[in-house]
Amino acid sequence: MIAFAFSFPAGRYHATPWGRHVNEADVAWPPEPVRILRGLIATWWRKADRECFSKAMLDDLIDALASELPVFRLPPAVHTHVRAYMPAPADKKLIYDAFLRFDRDAELIIAWPGVALSAEQKELCSHLLERIGYLGRAESWACGRVADDWDGEFNACPRKPDHVSSGDVPVDVAAPLTPAEWAGLRSRLLPGADRIKKAKRGALEATLPERLSEALSVDSSEWQAAGWSSPPPLRREVYDRPPVGPLPSSSVQRRSVSESQPGRPEVARFVLAGRPQPRIEESLRIGELARAALMSGGGVPPLEFSGRTAGGPQRDDPAHGHSFFLAEDADEDGQIDHLIVFCRHGFSLEARRRLDRLHRLWLAHGRTDEAAERGRKEWRLALEDIAAPQDFAQASALLRSSRIWTSVTPYLMPWHIKRNFGPTEQIKREAVRRGGYPVLANVAALDQSTVTKRTIKFQRIRSRRGLVQPDQLGCLLKLTFAEPVDGPLVFGFGCHYGLGLFKAEEPEVHGS
Repeated sequence: MIAFAFSFPAGRYHATPWGRHVNEADVAWPPEPVRILRGLIATWWRKADRECFSKAMLDDLIDALASELPVFRLPPAVHTHVRAYMPAPADKKLIYDAFLRFDRDAELIIAWPGVALSAEQKELCSHLLERIGYLGRAESWACGRVADDWDGEFNACPRKPDHVSSGDVPVDVAAPLTPAEWAGLRSRLLPGADRIKKAKRGALEATLPERLSEALSVDSSEWQAAGWSSPPPLRREVYDRPPVGPLPSSSVQRRSVSESQPGRPEVARFVLAGRPQPRIEESLRIGELARAALMSGGGVPPLEFSGRTAGGPQRDDPAHGHSFFLAEDADEDGQIDHLIVFCRHGFSLEARRRLDRLHRLWLAHGRTDEAAERGRKEWRLALEDIAAPQDFAQASALLRSSRIWTSVTPYLMPWHIKRNFGPTEQIKREAVRRGGYPVLANVAALDQSTVTKRTIKFQRIRSRRGLVQPDQLGCLLKLTFAEPVDGPLVFGFGCHYGLGLFKAEEPEVHGS
C-alpha cells in the first residue's frame, strides 16, 4: 500500500467538481483522483529535480497510481462559502466561492491499498509532495507527505455492487482510466482521426498521447478545442463518504483545556480608535460589544469567551476562568483608547484566531444620541500583542503589580446588601473565593465629592434581560493588600465587562 497525507495550513479546501460551475457552490469532496495525479504531474514540470527524477519515472508512477481507485480518510469538515462581486464598471457578476473548513492540524489521507511502488518511485512521491504547494484550487494551500506509518480506517471508498445504505453520501468523482483502458481507448479512437479534416486532426491527435501521464496533463482548453464533451482519459465513479454538515461535529467543536490552552494567564491588548471615541463611562457597553464580536463568526465559540462547557454555563466558578473584556483609558483623558481581553487560563488556538480577526466594534442606534448622531457608531481595533499581563506593565496601570489599587469604574456588589455585609465585606469575600490573593488589609470608600468620575455617570445596567442585579448604584473604592498583587484587578457584578475595575497606584512616599 502507498498512502499520502495532506494538511491545509489555512484550514480550507477549495475545489470545484469536474464539469461543474463555480457558482453552484459545491466542493469536490473527497478530492478527485484526477486532480491529485494532475497536481503531481504539474509539480514535476515546474519544481522537480529532473536530473534525479526523469520523465520516464514520472510516467511509470502515474501508471501505477492510476491502476487502482484510491480510498480516503476524510477529516470532519464544514461546507461554507463567501460571496463577492467581480470588479467591473457595469454588470457586476456575483461569485460564490465555496470551500470546506476544518481544523488546521487535520490531515487528509489518500491511499492505494493494492499498489506497491519501488524505492525510486516512493522517493519521487516524497520529492513531489514536498513541493506541491496546493491541492484543488490555488487557495487551498497544502503540505503533503508520504504516510508510510498510516494504519487507520478509511471512510470514503468506491461504492461496491452490494452496497447497503448506512447514512453515507454518494458523490460522483472524476477518476483516471487505468493504463490498459487508456491504451485500448486510444487504439479505437486514433484510426477514426484519419476521417477528420486535416485542420482539426492535429488538435484531436494532440489530446491522445501514448502515455497516460501526458494525456492527463492536457489543458482543458485543448480538450474543448478538439471537440471533446468530456476529457477522454477520465471516467466517473461513485464514492460513498460521510456527510458534510453546515455545523461542525461535537468532536471538532470542543477540546479540553489542557490540550488547547497554555494554562497561564494571558492578555490580548488592542488599540481602540474612532470618532467619537467612547468615554470611560461607557466601559460596560464596550465590554459587552467586545464579547459579542468574539462570540460571532460561526461554530461553537471557545470556552474562554462563552463561559460555557458541555454541561452549561460556569456560574459556580469562583476563580472566573473565562475572559474579562476590559475598557482602558491609558492616558487618563476620560476616553477609552485600549481594550484588554484577559483570560486566567490562557487562550486556545481558536480563541487566538478570533482575537486576531477582531478589527472593529460597532453599535447601531435608531435614535439621535447625545452627540446628535444616529444610525451607527464604529470603532477600529488593532491588536498590539497576546502575552502575559506583566509584559504590558509599563504601558498599562491595569496590568502592573501593586499593593494599592483604586477604582477606575464603579464596584457593584454581587450579593444583596445586608447588615454587616456591605461593599467591604463582599469584596473581601470575593478575594478569598477566587484564591491566589494576599490578605486584603483595608477597603476604603473614595469621597464622591472629590472624584472626577462619579458613579452616577457610568453605565451600570447590563443590556441582557432577566438578570438579577443586587446593586444598581455602585461605589468607588481604594484597596490595600498586605502584599503586591498582579493586575488586572476586577471585582463585583459585571466584572467580566469592565465594571469593578481597579488600577495600580504607586506606593505613598512619606517625608522624613
